[in-house]
Amino acid sequence: MWNSAVPAGLRYDPVANPTGARPTVFDVSRNVYGVDRDTGFALRPWDNVGVQYGLGALNSGAISVKQFLDLNQDIGGFDNDANYIASRTKGDRGAIKRTYQAGMSLYGGGGLATIPVLDGGNYNDTSGYHYAWYHFAVRERMRQANGTADNHVMWRGPAQSEANWAAMVKWVKAVKADTSNASQIEKVRRNKPADVVDGCWDTSTTPPKFIAEPTTFSSQPDSKCNTLYPSYAFPRYVAGGPLQANIIACHLKAVDMGDYAVAFTSAEMDRLRSIFPKGVCDWSRKGVKQTAGVSWASFGPSPDNLVFDVTDTREGHHDDHDD
Repeated sequence: MWNSAVPAGLRYDPVANPTGARPTVFDVSRNVYGVDRDTGFALRPWDNVGVQYGLGALNSGAISVKQFLDLNQDIGGFDNDANYIASRTKGDRGAIKRTYQAGMSLYGGGGLATIPVLDGGNYNDTSGYHYAWYHFAVRERMRQANGTADNHVMWRGPAQSEANWAAMVKWVKAVKADTSNASQIEKVRRNKPADVVDGCWDTSTTPPKFIAEPTTFSSQPDSKCNTLYPSYAFPRYVAGGPLQANIIACHLKAVDMGDYAVAFTSAEMDRLRSIFPKGVCDWSRKGVKQTAGVSWASFGPSPDNLVFDVTDTREGHHDDHDD
């Protein structure tokens, strides 16, 4: 989508102006993703090869084997101009690596490893914008990167700005007052105020009442907070992916009947293997080119923390999806 301030003559058009400026989410960050020398387009990390959409729905009995196969056969992908295409999309390997390095996909380490984190974002799952699952994904990314998420506290419900700030100020002051030789993360963990704990805000009372209980990822009414604020899943989680949702491109494995709680006929099995000729996602492995974030990453010309030279193109873009 273009802003009217950009003259029409400068805008990309696949026929009339194929070298024009492109307003895609990838081209706006081409210094991070890299540029394809042949087209001048930004390289794209987006990838859905091997993803078994609807796997969880199949195993729960919500959809049939035929619906599962139809979905995965027809899901397709996107071309460079964001048009739907019949084939799935394979991300450029160099762009994927730089997505991780640059923090375009939030890394749970770095600064998040040692500071107090109070996640008090608004709940809006009923409108589908502030995805509740992502808050849990961030916690899991921190746990994966650092071995702990004890410095992460989650409050759900309408944002309570005064309470949020008061809790954070109390926590930070307690950490600052600790002049011991303990590590920063240990100071954060042991100086967390006793009343700064997971929970949610019940707005049926005036003023809203805070319910202190561990926050868990669930759409079921299995706790007070999940009853008030259910957290709904996302497509790759239903496809068997991890809650941290940080695998951009998966390594592949052969189709394994152990993944399915329902029976396939021989014809359905043949069709499944034809849909995934190179295999399906192996979510037990970290993602293709998945790596840690680089603090203060440079993409040139500064040599400090340089992770990418803008003259590089198509780094590691091979046919083997497991590369």
